[in-house]
Amino acid sequence: MMDAVQFIPHEKPMVFVDHLIEANEHCAIAELVIRPELMFCEAEGLPTWTSIELMAQTISAYAGHKGQMLGLPPKIGFLLGTRKMQLPVPYFALGETVRIKAEQGYLHEGLGQFNCEIEYREHRFSAMLSVFEPPEIEKNIGKPE
Repeated sequence: MMDAVQFIPHEKPMVFVDHLIEANEHCAIAELVIRPELMFCEAEGLPTWTSIELMAQTISAYAGHKGQMLGLPPKIGFLLGTRKMQLPVPYFALGETVRIKAEQGYLHEGLGQFNCEIEYREHRFSAMLSVFEPPEIEKNIGKPE
C-alpha cells in the first residue's frame, strides 16, 4: 500500500485517493476512506457524482506510478469525458472505504481510455473515461513574463 498523493499532481483539498493498493502495466487499484473533511462531503456522505474524480485520480496515480518507475515526476493530465457512468446510490457513507480500479483499454500518443469501477458495499459503479496526457506543458502558463 502506497500513499497515492506521491503519484498525482494534486494537493489537498483536491485529493480523492488515499492509497495506491496495486499498480501494474495495465491497471491500478486505489482506495479512499470517506471522511467529513473531503471536499464536497455532506452530512449524508460523499455524493457519488464525485465518482468521476475518484476514477480520474486513480488513472492519474496509475500514470504517475508508471512515470516514477522511469524517474519522472507526476504530470498533469486532462479528463476529456466519460461514457456509461452508472451511479446506483446517491452517497458514499461516512467511514466507508471505496476501492477504485482503472484498467487501461487504449493508450496512444497521450490519448487514452480506461474502464473504471468503484466497489462500494454490494454496489459496482462503472464508467469508461477518456483522458489526455500532453507530451509537455509549459511550466509558465498563466504567469506574466
